[in-house]
Amino acid sequence: MPAVTSSGVGRAQLALAVLGALSILPPYLGPVLGLELDVAAKVEVVDHVMTGVVVAVCGLLAALLASRDEEVAYGAPVLVLTGLCFLAGLWQVATHAPLVLDGGGPATPWDTVLLHSIAGPVIVAVALWLTLRSPGADSGHRASA
Repeated sequence: MPAVTSSGVGRAQLALAVLGALSILPPYLGPVLGLELDVAAKVEVVDHVMTGVVVAVCGLLAALLASRDEEVAYGAPVLVLTGLCFLAGLWQVATHAPLVLDGGGPATPWDTVLLHSIAGPVIVAVALWLTLRSPGADSGHRASA
């Protein structure tokens, strides 16, 4: 496995992969913590598991590609992978919007709503930043003249 370069290229993509993996947990960790929602298991699979796997796998692949060479970190394959992470995060945001709008009720206490919905916006923000940033954004990267 290639090592991450000293400038840290690939670390943000790796963080995105970790966020994706963590976004899978709320439906399964929530009941253990007493933060349960009355949602069908197949809905949780579509809203958390599938999107979380997409973000984790694409983020990890982007991190591996970016860590090989700083120039590759700004190439089309990495941009496509972070773009897919953005779309998966956007799916999480969209599918959790009704939950957030109904938050605070007896069936949807805020602590449970936050556990279920916080990962999506964070994934969207990180993936969007990674997709749209310029090559000079990393401190160790020098644009070729």
